[in-house]
Amino acid sequence: MNWLTRIQSAVCFTFDVRKYYLIGIITFILVFFLYLIVLPASSTGGQISLTNLSYLSPQLAAFAFVMAGLLSLIVPMNFKLKASGQRTHSAGTIIGGISGLLGSLLCCSFVLPSIIAFIGVILPNVTFLTGVQGFIATHEPLILLFSLLILIYAFLISVRQIVHCPNCQIKKQQ
Repeated sequence: MNWLTRIQSAVCFTFDVRKYYLIGIITFILVFFLYLIVLPASSTGGQISLTNLSYLSPQLAAFAFVMAGLLSLIVPMNFKLKASGQRTHSAGTIIGGISGLLGSLLCCSFVLPSIIAFIGVILPNVTFLTGVQGFIATHEPLILLFSLLILIYAFLISVRQIVHCPNCQIKKQQ
């Protein structure tokens, strides 16, 4: 069974019940809206509000759409696996989803300087952290790409778990 067939089988198996279809739609709407607001935060000095939508570029909108789409597939798959009595590996989903937000939040907001100041109080000679915010601002597209790759990996893990689930009655196409 090739990967395209596995993906098709896993998606069909997951969304054959209306409940999981609704979970996927709700996840997409919430996460897509969250990404649309948070991803342009580097252009607004770390501010998170609806005014960020005016700073949204086509590239950030595409990242938001694809990442929300992947999460809207992964979350119902993990719920379906849990309902089938299988153990899920959702660490990739969590890491990918959060790291997509962190690049924008840490770039130009007060969060990273506050963390660095706190660490500086504890360890007065910490100077290696001062360039972190600049690094994040400079490499934000790469951070988003890395987050996207983590989500793709988490999606493929979920597909593999569903296809190899002994309790899941999926039709294996040859």
